[in-house]
Parts: sequence; structure tokens; C-alpha cells
Amino acid sequence: MDVATAIRTRRSVRRYKRKDIPDSILKEVLEAARLAPSAANRQAWELIVIKDPGTKTELVPLCRNQKFVEECSVLLVAVEDPAQKWSRVDTTIMLDHITLEAHQRGLGTCWVGAFDKDKVGELLGVPPERSVMACMTLGYPDEDPEARPRKPAEELFHYERYGARQ
Repeated sequence: MDVATAIRTRRSVRRYKRKDIPDSILKEVLEAARLAPSAANRQAWELIVIKDPGTKTELVPLCRNQKFVEECSVLLVAVEDPAQKWSRVDTTIMLDHITLEAHQRGLGTCWVGAFDKDKVGELLGVPPERSVMACMTLGYPDEDPEARPRKPAEELFHYERYGARQ
């Protein structure tokens, strides 16, 4: 699958098959994350890879009771270094690399933004100088979501200065 196709066809998946991801495929997805660009190549992020069903179950109430957190094959918890100015941006870029690589490999993902970052960090042993930025589910989709509507380009793009449309 080429990048343009991956961008056009990737969807947020919230229903997963009960199926393990082979280690070789998981390593390729994680390699896409590792290769993501970052400010001054600081790579000021870390990723907690959670396969254990018990840990995922414990995380459900900390993620506003979103059951798909428990049902995915792997839950990824992105940890940023708030002391690094561009850490949040770099972590976001890394996670987006994961979404595209996963989609290309037949896996689904979903960004999880609704969670108690302090409690998730405490449960997973994240040191106080780091911060949980996002969680992401990963697994084999058990649904095929339709594309959601997008605003037209005319509403989103400005040329040379704000308000200048083509």
C-alpha cells in the first residue's frame, strides 16, 4: 500500500478481533515509530507496549471506561518528556507513523485521548519527570468504519496569509 492510499483509507478502529499480533509484525510497527523524525533528533518520547490482558483491564476505568482499550491486542502508551520543548509534537509524529504502518499491515489503531494521565502513569510506573501523552489501541479490526466527512479545502487552507483563499 502506498502512503497516499494509507492516508485515505485509515480509520479509527474501536472493535478488535481476539487475535495476537505476531512479534515480527509488532517489531515492524515499532520500528516505524523509532524512525519518526524529531526536533534536533532528540527522540524525546518513550513507548510502553502492553500485551498483558490484566493490565489492559486495569486501564479501562482509567480511560473513561472505553472497553476497546481492553479488547485490542496491544495497547501503546506514549510517554513524553515535558522538559523538552518539542516533545509533544515529536510524540504525535511518532504515533502517526504507527497508525500508517499498522494500517499498511492490516492492523487497526485508535488514538485514546480520554484518560487520567496521572493514574495511568502511576499504574505503569512512569517517573514523575515524564508524562503520559496519549494511548493508542492496536489490533486486528473487527469492523470496517466508513470514512467520516471532512471539511472542504476552501475552509482549511490559506495562502500567504490568513484569510487569503484561492
